[in-house]
Amino acid sequence: MHLSPLWAALLVLGPLVLLHELGHYSVARWVGVRVLAFSIGLGPVLLKWRSRSGTEWRLSLIPLGGYVKMLDEAEGVVAHEDMSKAFNRRPLLARTAVSIAGPLVNILLAWVIYSVLSMQGGYQLKTLIGRIEPNSPAAIAGMHTGEQVMAIDGHAVNSWEGINLRMARRVGDSGDVLVEAQYLGQLHSYHLPIKHFLAQGDDAIKALGWVPPEPPIAPVIGSLEPLGPAQRAGLKVGDLMLSMNGHALATWPAWVDAIEASPDQDMEITVQRQGIPLLVKLHSETVKDDMGLPIGRIGAAVHIDKNFIWPPASLLTYVHEDFWGGWIAGAKRLSSVLGVTLDTVAKLFTGHLSLEHLSGPIGIAHVASASAAYGWAALFSLGAMLSVSLGVLNLLPIPVLDGGHVLYFMIEAVWGRPLPVKIQNWGVALGAALMMAIMIFVIANDVRHFY
Repeated sequence: MHLSPLWAALLVLGPLVLLHELGHYSVARWVGVRVLAFSIGLGPVLLKWRSRSGTEWRLSLIPLGGYVKMLDEAEGVVAHEDMSKAFNRRPLLARTAVSIAGPLVNILLAWVIYSVLSMQGGYQLKTLIGRIEPNSPAAIAGMHTGEQVMAIDGHAVNSWEGINLRMARRVGDSGDVLVEAQYLGQLHSYHLPIKHFLAQGDDAIKALGWVPPEPPIAPVIGSLEPLGPAQRAGLKVGDLMLSMNGHALATWPAWVDAIEASPDQDMEITVQRQGIPLLVKLHSETVKDDMGLPIGRIGAAVHIDKNFIWPPASLLTYVHEDFWGGWIAGAKRLSSVLGVTLDTVAKLFTGHLSLEHLSGPIGIAHVASASAAYGWAALFSLGAMLSVSLGVLNLLPIPVLDGGHVLYFMIEAVWGRPLPVKIQNWGVALGAALMMAIMIFVIANDVRHFY
């Protein structure tokens, strides 16, 4: 399934924002607050209509959020007969419930998605190590090809995605990663050394030095990009690629890894053409991958036999949960993602993780587009992760966010009366300025990474 970044972002983020705001709206109506307006999007209103309840429903120009506008004395004069329906006149508990409803809906939505995906089931590639990169943490720790990763830091893992999720808890860390792996029925423990883990935004599995089992595809060139680096250097369809800069590479995936790791570099490639070895010199070009990171390319594609099947059944495991087991598995996965999100936020605030790791709407759009290429399950999984992030970030105690309102309510509960409106407005203005600065920063990050 191919979706452009724009449509992929709208498809993923649109429902998350809609359900978030519906959470606020539904609880507000339930506790007796009059809702004046409900908007999907920000800025100028494109479409609007009024429901029987008196709420004006809006579709606005900028698809980066939404809002629920409620009757409130802090935002204007309220008629005496409507005082009981004003947000600020409702009990403290009711106002708190309205404020946290949106984030809770996002978190519950993620649980539902993860549970349904668990019940759906499917085949996953076993966590067998197909190759270990030289001088990597795995190589330094003494791990071997053919081992199956069973646990990370004492937590069982049964998929490469599970490994990525567990290692996300270690982003920015230095020290050792405890890995338990099985080989020929024997369980072995290893301590993999890491330093400022994923500081460059790399893939966690690659950063540890593990390469999953690779398809044994011979590196025979099947096609060349017109005027690409490979064609300009003299490579031809049918060439068997043997080595790069003196290092033999036996499979096409190994060639892909080597070339992608060498952006904007001179290369000496040895090929076999009609039984004769030839040395070809070329210079790789640089492109951006799905995460906006620079990688090398030469403009060559591999020849694949039409009868080739990968992966074989021996490398696959079928993971499936029944109805109740699915909800339990969904809760466990939600717990892991919540843990990763909270750890990441904490590390950002404490300086253990650079702000360079933050991504904005452009980055999300590109990741959503890449996820869509793997099918609906991958897209829904990304949506669940973003839903958790949206819920957690909105609960941060920053005025202008839902968590900022809750902070005000907690102060009111302790102090016995609301903060003066002027102080609340100052807090909101500061919070809005902070969020605007963060938004500008992450968009600049995205532009730098992807363009």
